[in-house]
Amino acid sequence: MKLDDLRTLIAIAQHGSFRAAASALDIPPATLSRRLQRLEDTLNCQLVIRDSRNVSLTPLGEDYVARCQPLLSALESATSELRDNTQNHPKGSLRVSAPVGLLTYRLMPLFNQFLAQYPDITLALTHLSNQHHDYSPEQYDVVFRVGQQPDSSFAAARLGESQRILVASPTYLQLHGQPRHPDDLAHYARLASVPEFEWALTSKNDEQKQIVWVNTPVRMAIADLNSIKQAVIDGLGIACLPNYVVADALTRGQLTTLMEHWYSPPRPIYMLYQRMGYLPAHIRLFIDFMRAGLSDPCEPDQGCDACPGR
Repeated sequence: MKLDDLRTLIAIAQHGSFRAAASALDIPPATLSRRLQRLEDTLNCQLVIRDSRNVSLTPLGEDYVARCQPLLSALESATSELRDNTQNHPKGSLRVSAPVGLLTYRLMPLFNQFLAQYPDITLALTHLSNQHHDYSPEQYDVVFRVGQQPDSSFAAARLGESQRILVASPTYLQLHGQPRHPDDLAHYARLASVPEFEWALTSKNDEQKQIVWVNTPVRMAIADLNSIKQAVIDGLGIACLPNYVVADALTRGQLTTLMEHWYSPPRPIYMLYQRMGYLPAHIRLFIDFMRAGLSDPCEPDQGCDACPGR
C-alpha cells in the first residue's frame, strides 16, 4: 500500500468532496480518483460512497481513517524529526497565505529578513486573501489573517492589532468640508475595500461603546487596499483604512485623518499554524521569527486592550 493513497483517503474524509481534497493535496481530481481506487483495490473493500452530490465514507472507511490517521501523522512527524536532526542547518519550503495589505506593509520586510538569514529555506505565497474559510493545514504551513478567526484545526497566535482610521485628501476636504458625525458621511463619497463595505465607528466619549454603522452607498469598491489608498490621495472620496497602510501618506501630507473623536474598533492580527503533531524545524523557526518580529505581550488566543502594532 502506498502512503499517498492513504493520504488521499484522509483528505477526502476531511474535506467531504473530491474537488476540495484534490485542491488541498495539490493534485488533479483524476489522480485523486485513481489513488482512491488503487487503495480500495488493495484492501478489497469500498471505502467511499460516491454519488452526484455528496461524497461520504462507508463504515469501513470511517473506521480505517480513524485508526490510520494518527499512525500516518506519527510516521510523518518521526520522519521530519529525523531529517531535521541530521541537517546542520534548516532547510525546507514554507507555504504561506496572507492578506495583501498586511503582506505589503507589515509582513514582507520580515519575510525578506528571514530568507536572508536562512538561505536554504524557500517561501511560497500563492494565495493572498483575508477570507476565514479558505485555508486548511494541508494547503498551508502558516496563515496570517486580520479579524476574529473561527475555530479550526489551526493554533492561533495573536500578533497585534489593525486599527482602521478615516482618511481623505486635503484637496477633497477643501471642496467638501469636514464631516463631524458618522451620519454626515451620507453626503460624502465613500471608497471601500472589499469586503469592508460597512464601517463600524464608536465615539471616544461614549462610555457604553455603542457602534454606529456606516452603510451608505459606496462610490468605489476595490479588493486592494493600495488602490483605495491611491484613490483617496487623488481626491475621489473618504476611506476607512488600516493605519499601517496610510501611515506614509499621512506623514507626507497626502492624506489627513477625520473625525478623530470617532474610531473604528481595532481588529486582531493572527498567525495560524498546525495545532497538533510535530512541526519541522524550518516551520518552527519561521513561527518564532514572525512572533518576535510582530508579537504583542498577549498569549495566543487571548485578547487585550493595549497591544502594539496598531
